[in-house]
This record gives sequence, structure tokens and C-alpha cells, in this order.
Amino acid sequence: MEELAEAAAQRITHSIQAAVQERGHCLIALSGGKVPPRVHHIIASPPLRNQIPWEALSIIWVDERYVPFDSPDSNYLLARQTLLDHTPIPSDQVYPVPTYYATPELAASVYERQVQALLGTHGGQIDISILGMGADGHTASLFPQHPALNAAANQHVIAVTDAPKPPPTRISLTPAVLNRSRLALFLVTGGDKAAMLAAALRGPFTPTEIPAQMIRPAQGRVVWMLDAEAAIHI
Repeated sequence: MEELAEAAAQRITHSIQAAVQERGHCLIALSGGKVPPRVHHIIASPPLRNQIPWEALSIIWVDERYVPFDSPDSNYLLARQTLLDHTPIPSDQVYPVPTYYATPELAASVYERQVQALLGTHGGQIDISILGMGADGHTASLFPQHPALNAAANQHVIAVTDAPKPPPTRISLTPAVLNRSRLALFLVTGGDKAAMLAAALRGPFTPTEIPAQMIRPAQGRVVWMLDAEAAIHI
């Protein structure tokens, strides 16, 4: 995983630099999972830390568990501990999912407005979305056969209250907004995902069964970065 994390950190850094050079700012959507913490650590450490214009970044989340900010299940806490606390990114440019609202639907509604406003100031696109894929083919909190896959094209954020893996209540960006990424960067590791990865990349287009296939930005690109175990059937 170390080699993959190093390569991903380099690519993310270069993509940030390019976005800021071209547009003056960069909007990044972060994920949880096993690989991002190591990527965060590399980015937050020299030499890459010194190559990133932190003041030009805005950060949102691809998805979040409906848990308090200090919960060990929180993707925000993961990012704070491995990235945000170690870099000079302005705190008012960090937009965690507001899981302190009374219901996930209300939290999703508030985040919908935040994401919509940020897209409005970033040319209508997310510059970099960092994604993973589960052994079941899910990405973000978009699971196979789940109604969230049918979110309206103008919907940015959706509450998921019956996810098939714990915790069951989550808030996720929708396929439509993830498809407004300039770069959708999938980081996938582990032999347990090898068969699904081969199906996602080489099999028929069945996005209700393999939600990761839904991420196909019309004005961006998808990049898959894999370790040897995940890529064994490719």
C-alpha cells in the first residue's frame, strides 16, 4: 500500500497545483477508508506539504457516517487527525458534513446548500474527488441496488438510512455531483476486491450492481490506482 499511497499523494499534489494555477482555487472531496490516512500523512509532510498552496483549498466530503465529529467512525475525524491538524489550510475552508443536526435528512439538506454554493464558486465542478470501492462494488455511500443510486440529477447530497454495512445511517454525495469531478481518483487495495474490480473495469456496464461504474464524469476523467493484490485479475 505504501507505493500506492506515495503515487496517489504525488498525483493529488500535482492536480492541486494545476487547479490553482489554472483557476486560482481547488475544491477537493475526501473519503474515509484504509488508503486515505496514509495519503494524507504523505501530503501533510515535507516535501509535498511545502508544495501545496493550502490557502487556495476548500475541502468537502464524498460521504460521512451520521455520527458525532469525535466518533472513531467519523471520516471528518480521520481527516482531521491525519491531514487537517498538520497543515495550514484555513478552517473556514473546511466543510464537514453537519452530522450534529437532528436527522440525517436535515443534515443532508444543509450540506446540499453548502455543496451547491461551493460548486457555484468553483466553476461548477469538484477539482478532485478521492474515492474508494468496496468488495461489493459500492463507492461513497452508494450501495448496490440502493434507492440512492436513483437520486435526481439536480440533487447533490442524499441521506442513506439503511446502508448494508455499519453504521447504517450515512450522508453521501450523489452520482450526479460526483460526475462533476474534474478528476475522480479511485484508490483500491486488497485481494478481496480483485474480482469486483475486474468486473467494474472489464465487465458489462451494470451500475445498479456495481455503483462504482456510475462515476463517469463527462467533463473530467477517472483514474484508478491499484495495488498488486487488487489488480491481480486485470
